[in-house]
Amino acid sequence: MKNIILTLLFLGVISCQEHNNQTPVASTQDYEALMAKAAEPQQNLTQSDIEFWQNKLKNEPQNITYLSKLASLYSSQFRVDGNIDHIYKADSIFELVAERNPFSNAATFQALGVNAITKHEFQKAREYAKSALSEGDQQGASYNLLFDASMEVGDYATAEGILNRYEQKNSFQYLIRASKMADHKGDLDLAIHLMEKAHERVKGNENLYLWSKSNLGDMYGHAGRITDSYNAYLDVLNKNVQHWHSWQGLAWIAYAKDGNVSEARRILKFVDQHHFDPQLKLSLAELADFEGNAEEAQNLKEEYHQIVSDQKYLAMYNKYLILLEAEDLNYPEVALARAEREKNYRPTPDMFDLLAWSHLKNGDKQKALEIAQTQVEGKTSEPDVIFHLGMIYLENGESKKAKTYLNEALEASYELGPITTQAVQTALSSL
Repeated sequence: MKNIILTLLFLGVISCQEHNNQTPVASTQDYEALMAKAAEPQQNLTQSDIEFWQNKLKNEPQNITYLSKLASLYSSQFRVDGNIDHIYKADSIFELVAERNPFSNAATFQALGVNAITKHEFQKAREYAKSALSEGDQQGASYNLLFDASMEVGDYATAEGILNRYEQKNSFQYLIRASKMADHKGDLDLAIHLMEKAHERVKGNENLYLWSKSNLGDMYGHAGRITDSYNAYLDVLNKNVQHWHSWQGLAWIAYAKDGNVSEARRILKFVDQHHFDPQLKLSLAELADFEGNAEEAQNLKEEYHQIVSDQKYLAMYNKYLILLEAEDLNYPEVALARAEREKNYRPTPDMFDLLAWSHLKNGDKQKALEIAQTQVEGKTSEPDVIFHLGMIYLENGESKKAKTYLNEALEASYELGPITTQAVQTALSSL
């Protein structure tokens, strides 16, 4: 879901009228019991396992197997509670294993690479993938990691080459990566088809089942298949009531499709009570903006900015920091400097879009247009990027292209959300 925050205090009436004429997708009858169950204390099996291996290590502190088990559990614990400190603990133990292990470190380098991707250290993840490959064993998993990191830094040629290496093109690992490549190329229907095939292959693996089904929930939403998206999230929650991403998916449907802001807020605040995720601040800020509560929205944005600016988060939230600094927080120079750094580290079309947008917000519309035309246009189909292209062309007086891109963005109104959709409509009305 998109968390692009634009303060437009006049927007609510039209959007609400449109939603009220439609049958709501989200129904509390479908998930109220699940919410009650999710609120109950759950046994933290990962924490229990951590304590088990910690006790084992007291007797054998040099045991590499025990250390590896403990590090893997800390990585898993981050996915449970969102505490980034667990990733750093895992990394420190994995690094110790790599130093002490007299045998192959392929699996250790792979684990470090996965954690590097979590922290958005994508270049470092590529290096870990290459180190894992040099170990000689577990080549398939190492190439998977290299593909993932290459996609994140915009090295699509390397990623495509890795896809072509796969011999088993019906395997889960191939299908999810082929899906990602199809999505990058703008073929969402193919991306969904491939993810559905991948999902069919892991029905006996709970973790992969939940991961692939929640991804399908996101993808169905992007395709405008809102009921399918809703049912996918419900399916996940019926198997794991504390799958917080799926709860946030339900909240977005309540807000962006049904126009039920109070229900969306209730769900998001429920998640916030039980799980740490800074992005919840932005989602709640968008709801406040939608209702015209500028003070609450601004406080939430400033709180979010303070939290994720902590050095321990590295570049994990740079996209949202750039957007906030360029727009709502009125730090356009800071946004531009951050976008320049991020572009050098992660030269993807999406990052160049943020750079162009930052130039526009700094008053340099010509530079914004130059970057958009050379580094962004025709290289991505992300709705927020399409919206930015439309606005950049509008500011540069190229009405025809502006109208084309803004109309394209309007087709993704669900994904963009009511606030950005209203901004698109306002821009179109000026043409």
